[in-house]
Amino acid sequence: MKYKEIGYRITLAREEAGLNQKELAEILGISQASLSNYENGKRRVYLPQLETIAKVLSKPLDYFSQPIDLEVKSPRVAEYDEAGELLQLLGELRDLPKEDRKSALDYIRWLKSKKGS
Repeated sequence: MKYKEIGYRITLAREEAGLNQKELAEILGISQASLSNYENGKRRVYLPQLETIAKVLSKPLDYFSQPIDLEVKSPRVAEYDEAGELLQLLGELRDLPKEDRKSALDYIRWLKSKKGS
């Protein structure tokens, strides 16, 4: 399991618990920067830290090692980081027929060209 996947799970669990990064970091006794690095997959979360996070967020430890469900919708989608938004977009595209995916790609290219004008 990659650090980003674990971090994404931490973000989902934190948002589900209704906590922001600052609040969770204070509960855990770590800096907000450390928590941000965990959530963004920039820093490794060791097992004792992950056990504490799981306990605070009322999640079983194996929750953080499960494959990411691209269909998971957070109540605060607008606050997702870029990786979360891209994962959600990929999940939506995955379920479309091939021709519709091509149409979606054409639309994205059109949007990009419109911004460049």
